[in-house]
Amino acid sequence: MDDLWPGLCAAAALIALLVLIIRYHVHAFIALFVVSLGLGLAAGLPPAKVVDAISKGIGDILRDVLLLLGLGAMLGRMLETSGAAELIARRILTAFGQKNTSFAIALAAYLVGLPILFNVGFLVLIPIIWRLQRETNKSLLFFLLPLSFSLGITHSLVPPHPGIVGAVTAIATPARVGRVMVETIIFGIALSFVLALLGWFGPGRFWAHRQFVPAPIMAEPAAQAREEPVAKSFALALTIILAPLVLSVLGFGATLLQDLHRLPAWMTVSVWHNHTALDWLQFLGKPTVALFVPTALAFWSYGLRRGWSHAKLAKLTSDALVDVGSMVFLFGAAGGFKEVIQATGVGDYIKDQAMLLPLSPVAIAFCVAGLMRIALGSATAAILTASALVAGIARTMPGLETLLVLSVACGVTVGTQPADSGFWMIKEYGNLSPPDVMLKFNACRFVMALAGLGILLIVEAFIRA
Repeated sequence: MDDLWPGLCAAAALIALLVLIIRYHVHAFIALFVVSLGLGLAAGLPPAKVVDAISKGIGDILRDVLLLLGLGAMLGRMLETSGAAELIARRILTAFGQKNTSFAIALAAYLVGLPILFNVGFLVLIPIIWRLQRETNKSLLFFLLPLSFSLGITHSLVPPHPGIVGAVTAIATPARVGRVMVETIIFGIALSFVLALLGWFGPGRFWAHRQFVPAPIMAEPAAQAREEPVAKSFALALTIILAPLVLSVLGFGATLLQDLHRLPAWMTVSVWHNHTALDWLQFLGKPTVALFVPTALAFWSYGLRRGWSHAKLAKLTSDALVDVGSMVFLFGAAGGFKEVIQATGVGDYIKDQAMLLPLSPVAIAFCVAGLMRIALGSATAAILTASALVAGIARTMPGLETLLVLSVACGVTVGTQPADSGFWMIKEYGNLSPPDVMLKFNACRFVMALAGLGILLIVEAFIRA
């Protein structure tokens, strides 16, 4: 019975979490906090140690993600307010022409979705695809699906989006969080673009050819009710959006060359204050700095340079931080939950039992995340909960934590459901019925998720061969 007790505690905690969120509509922060207390006490931790574990978990996760959440929200709000996101979309559409409109929408939404949350990017770009539907008289699905697939997949797989940032900090050891974060940015971007195209050119295009959907007759979203956009330069907007990736690659590449003993001699020469070029590249490649640089550039070029007052910029910053305020508490509660799982030994029990299954660690992480997404609805809540549950498995994959992070991220892309705000946005703005979203849209997302799992399993087999 003693051997089964950790498993029974974990099962009871998970059931309690689902009941609180689904049945009683308790906020995920409160639900996770209550369940963490119950799990710790039931598993036999001293009462005071339960509170200490929760506090430690909250501190550990917020230490790593707080700056990324804040900077990401500020950058996204500035790109939306300045019109830079819309400028990128329109220029790409013009460049690719009417014959390649769907691909152009997928590419534009993908670029916009790198720093901007799904809901914001969706509201910014949806009027453009309504206009395209009316001009071409093609089914709205030809534009809605590539838009949704690109925004949704970047939201789940690419930092600085909240869920994937939380997955990195939950799964990677403290000493490797920085490296895993950079690897996740680089490989998450590559994988997510492939999956977005697979989703559209596979099941998405098949569906669009078989169902005509007109644009809904409604006012433009509130996000469009802003002052005259100030973004005029496509090159500047693209530079700001791609800067986090470029800086991360530079830092990661320099470190990789050092590890391979292929570092050019000039990179070891002191350039300023006895620090080498390698030191400065690694500094710029840190996720926080890689995100701060384009955020500062956006605030200067779209704000100060255009004559915006400091008070106006402070208001924009405040509004952006309000956007992620509740997420901060959710992240903290998820970190506390993860720490209690580890402190009680439940994490080790889950790891030991999972390793007995005839599945690879990557497949197990994918399945756990998929079940959490189906149950909880919210992608962020699902990825945080799943990461806490599978963090122990990462010890069986030293040096391969990024694979585990991406498998959890792919797992939460299996579909949406009515508890998810994205479900209703796609239904209402896409002029679809609930069965359309539940069955057809989710079928496309499921194919994308399985494709991601397949790619990760191939990489896992290649690495372990």
